[in-house]
Amino acid sequence: MGNYRHILEKYGLSDATALGGGMEAKVYAYGNNKALKIYEGTSTFDELEVLRQFYALLDAELVNYSFPQIDEVFQEENCVVTIERFLQGTPLSFVLSSLSHEQMNSVIQNYLTMVLNLSKLGTPKNLSRLKLFDPHQLSQTTEGDWHQFLIRFLNFQLSHIESNLKRDVTLFLEKFEILSQILSFPYEGAYQLIHGDICPGNVLIDEQYHPTALLDFGLLTMYGDPYFDLATSWVFFDMYDELKANLYGRFRDILLDRVGQDKQGLLHRYILIYSILSANTYSRDCSDGHYHWCINNLNNELYWHVIS
Repeated sequence: MGNYRHILEKYGLSDATALGGGMEAKVYAYGNNKALKIYEGTSTFDELEVLRQFYALLDAELVNYSFPQIDEVFQEENCVVTIERFLQGTPLSFVLSSLSHEQMNSVIQNYLTMVLNLSKLGTPKNLSRLKLFDPHQLSQTTEGDWHQFLIRFLNFQLSHIESNLKRDVTLFLEKFEILSQILSFPYEGAYQLIHGDICPGNVLIDEQYHPTALLDFGLLTMYGDPYFDLATSWVFFDMYDELKANLYGRFRDILLDRVGQDKQGLLHRYILIYSILSANTYSRDCSDGHYHWCINNLNNELYWHVIS
């Protein structure tokens, strides 16, 4: 429950109205088609206000699914409370284990279409930074293009975990130089919205397994190459091979059929970049399972062999 009983009482809530919650917030039903979320030390008022303004700019009419909508943000002592629109649907992660082979292939196609449809949203006018949350000002558009931003972001990350990566990744510095050389060329692609964490847990679906909503923009939400989302949504689909259904390979084949075999190297590039950028996201001392998943990617010679 945490120490926010008084908050529940203030908003007329109880344990009976709880809808669940994840690592960041506890969620409660609140009025008609609303949800109240309580963040206890996981997000600040300012961060959630940035998200509120960001969500207000997303035009769901351009895609065939919904986005979160934060109506209000309140500071309540050591917690932050948001009142948000209640989004209909079931998390895709809840149903994956029950799908037949044919249903799974159809779901993957629908999931990919959802990712590709993000390109319809475009970019804001007068875009000043490429990363939604950028406390270190690494992504200012006046400082260069998408590739130059990624180089700055990667080097910033290395300033924190280079010793870990040198220890755990074979020939890491030589490999990092390959990435740096590729990113030294100007970026010539489109700038589009990147969610940064598209996975089955962040996708709601209806009874026909069609996406109804895309949740939880935030830490790696950016504007840049849409292939970043395509690459990460692939490897996030069954991230730790929990279903033992070769979804990694099946998803790859469907993805390459959609975007072209010539994009394989680009997809690999973004898996490697993500693995560096996120290695210590959940464990500052690089001791958790996510860090080891990133290390496995960075030691995967296929990714380095077929990279562009």
